[in-house]
Amino acid sequence: MLTMPKARAPSKAPYLSSLLSTALALLAGACSVTPPMEVNLAFKEVLDQRLNHYTFREGDTLEVKLYNREGDLNQTATILPDGRSDLFFMDDFRLVGKTIPQIEAELKARIIGEVRDPEISVRVKPLAEVAYLVGQFEKPGMVSLTTKMTLQEAISSVGGMKVTGDTDYALLRRPFRNTRHPDRFRIDLNDDSEAIYLLPGDQVVLGRTFLAEVVTYYREYFLSLFPSGIPYYSAALY
Repeated sequence: MLTMPKARAPSKAPYLSSLLSTALALLAGACSVTPPMEVNLAFKEVLDQRLNHYTFREGDTLEVKLYNREGDLNQTATILPDGRSDLFFMDDFRLVGKTIPQIEAELKARIIGEVRDPEISVRVKPLAEVAYLVGQFEKPGMVSLTTKMTLQEAISSVGGMKVTGDTDYALLRRPFRNTRHPDRFRIDLNDDSEAIYLLPGDQVVLGRTFLAEVVTYYREYFLSLFPSGIPYYSAALY
C-alpha cells in the first residue's frame, strides 16, 4: 500500500523573526527622541527674534521687577490702545515699538535718581499668545506665554506632571509655521541639557506610562466583564 508522506507544517521561524524585527523597530522608534538643542535650532531665527528683539505691541502685558538694596518692587502693566502705559516713575510712557533692552535702559535712566543701585528685569506676555499642555499633567490646559517661557516653566505653571506620565517620551506639536501640517518632535522631559523655549500654539502631549495603560485597561475593560465580586483585587492598582 502506497502511503503519502505527511505534509510538514510550515515553519514559524520566519514569522517569529519578522514579528520580533517589527517589535524591535517599533521599540526603537518609540525610544528615539529629539534633543532640546535640535528643537531650538530648528527655530533659531524665530527664537532669536522673540528672546532678543521682540517689539511691544498694543495689548501686551509687562511684568517689571525692580531690585535694589531697600527691597524689591514689582509692577504689572498692560499697553493701552494708544501705545502707552504707566510704569515706575514714568507716567504715560510710550512702549509700542520698543524692545525689552530699550525699556530697561529708559527705566533705569529715569529712576536712577529715585532708587539706589537699581537692577531691572522686564518680561512680556504678548497678547493672546498661548500654548497647550495636554494629558498627564496635574492641571492640563492653556498656558499664557511670555516671550522667554521655557517648557519647564510651563509645566510648573500647571502643577507639574502626574506620576502616571511617561516623561521619557512626550510629543511637542508645533503649528507655528504650518497650522495644517505642524512640526512634531518626540522629546524627553527629563533631558535638562538645554531649555526648550515655547512658541505660540505649541501643544505638549504627555501620555501614560505602560504600567498606567495596563491599569487603565484592566479597570475599564477587564473589570467590566464582572458585575461584582472582583473589585477588591484591584484596590492596590488605583
